[in-house]
Amino acid sequence: MRKQIAAFLLTTSIMAWGIWCGGQIFNELMVIPKWSASPPETIKAYNEIPRKGGAPFFVIFNPLFVLLAIGSALFAWKWARRSRKWLALSVITALAVFASLMLYLVPLVSSTQAHAMVGDLSADEIVARVEQWKFGNRIRLFIELCGFVFVIIALRVWSAESEKMEDKFYVAN
Repeated sequence: MRKQIAAFLLTTSIMAWGIWCGGQIFNELMVIPKWSASPPETIKAYNEIPRKGGAPFFVIFNPLFVLLAIGSALFAWKWARRSRKWLALSVITALAVFASLMLYLVPLVSSTQAHAMVGDLSADEIVARVEQWKFGNRIRLFIELCGFVFVIIALRVWSAESEKMEDKFYVAN
């Protein structure tokens, strides 16, 4: 049963990473260029767009891919040998992304948006903050894509080695 849970968590982890990375790539290619085209004006315009419906993507998927990376590593660890490094890399990457978001990127973008809306910083300062955030966000996106690859490799290697262990069990009995 534990092996089935591990397989389910690893597969679900891949899906969560994929959805997260896809959303972040969309954000990088479609939203950020408009939001950051001419700050602070474009930030104000973006924040004035009415919001209707939708789901809080960030709030749902950020903790989800972190929890799934940890859960899948814990459940798969027993059958893991060669896949342990990939499981660990996926967890480390998820935690690093989460920490970078919570401790640096989210506070930076939130305060930048707030200052742009209030107008208490110069346009040059807002532009500098936006560029700083964009640079950090691109580094995060690259690291997230690595995490996505790590969890895919983890499932592939883990599946092969857990199958071999199962075959050895049946041969021995």
